[in-house]
Amino acid sequence: MGNLWRNCIHLLLELNILYFFILLLYLDSGNLPSFAGVLLPYGFAIAIFGFLNNKLPSSYVAIMLIAPLLALFAYLSSYSIGLSLIIGSIISFRAFMYFVEERFISTFALLIMSFIWMPFVYGAGTLVDYPHGLTLMILFGAQLALVIFLYSGNAVIHLTGNPYMQKRVVGATAAVIVSIVAVSAFFATVGKYLITVGLSLFGVSISIIFDTLARPIFYLLGLHDWTIQSGGPQEEGAIEMGEEEETETAELLSSGLFDSPVVVAVCIIVFLSVLYLLLNKKKVNNQKREIQTEQQFNATMTKRSGEGLFAGRRKQKPPEDEVRKLMFELEQLAMKKNRGRLPNETLEEWLKRETTFKQSFMELYAKVRYGEMKLSSSEIEACRTMAEEIRKVMKQWKKAS
Repeated sequence: MGNLWRNCIHLLLELNILYFFILLLYLDSGNLPSFAGVLLPYGFAIAIFGFLNNKLPSSYVAIMLIAPLLALFAYLSSYSIGLSLIIGSIISFRAFMYFVEERFISTFALLIMSFIWMPFVYGAGTLVDYPHGLTLMILFGAQLALVIFLYSGNAVIHLTGNPYMQKRVVGATAAVIVSIVAVSAFFATVGKYLITVGLSLFGVSISIIFDTLARPIFYLLGLHDWTIQSGGPQEEGAIEMGEEEETETAELLSSGLFDSPVVVAVCIIVFLSVLYLLLNKKKVNNQKREIQTEQQFNATMTKRSGEGLFAGRRKQKPPEDEVRKLMFELEQLAMKKNRGRLPNETLEEWLKRETTFKQSFMELYAKVRYGEMKLSSSEIEACRTMAEEIRKVMKQWKKAS
């Protein structure tokens, strides 16, 4: 489920960037390309590659089989035949990479491409008086909203079985989205007038300050006589010498020192020798740096290998809260039996795997650990009882090898 959510959002992020590429072809005409022409191929690509993957070839042949079908939806949405084939091929290729090859572009890279390409298209549309500038801004905002939905959805999926924390994540996501919409609405209405007035006042203040500072400077400069004074008639011999020197200089330049092939060859050899020495020195420095990094890594891994898998957690101090302290003591007892929690394992998964799992115990623990809430005396007593039951199970374990 988590991979399906991630692939769908990532593919939609790429689709938004692709739409801006398509839109660049329509700026001069002033038309807005059809949204359905890219959304319909997107939906059918997810349905085919996500749910019918087992019935397709596992090679790149699947891309060519699905691309014409996706192009058909783009063509029916008023796109040209050539552009429809490009849209179908790109969406088919990227869906294959996500759902079959499981090779996806990082979210950070997609955001960088969005911040580079989308404002460029918006600026081009402003220059040609494109009438759908607000739509472009909404699409750019949707790109940022998709990133928020991606991370919040992943968090909700990973917190399956912990409804309290899932509600907290959904609430925080809704608050962020509402705040962004409110700020955008403010700057789109009242805010833009306030910004305009503020910038105009700032410009007037700067002009007044510079005008006040420049007046005495220009007054002082006006007191000086800037006319060029003549140095008197020159002698004819001096003029002739100057002309002769200019003639000799022109002859030297016209003859050209670099016209000789020997000089050119020597210069090229010297340049290549210097370039080779610089590159060789850089290569040696990189090799030394890689050797030092590898030695440090080997030394670190050798040191940690003798400490054991759970050595880092044994050195932790017990928390002050009583409920968290109960969980800490359970983990310490499990580590003594060599059946502690794995580094990539949550507390809930560990308890389900090794003990008689208590869902109510985890809910109370989540309130204290993640919600920073105080429990009542009856809830604390219930945690003690459930922790004692789990401890009894752990004491019956035999020490794992």
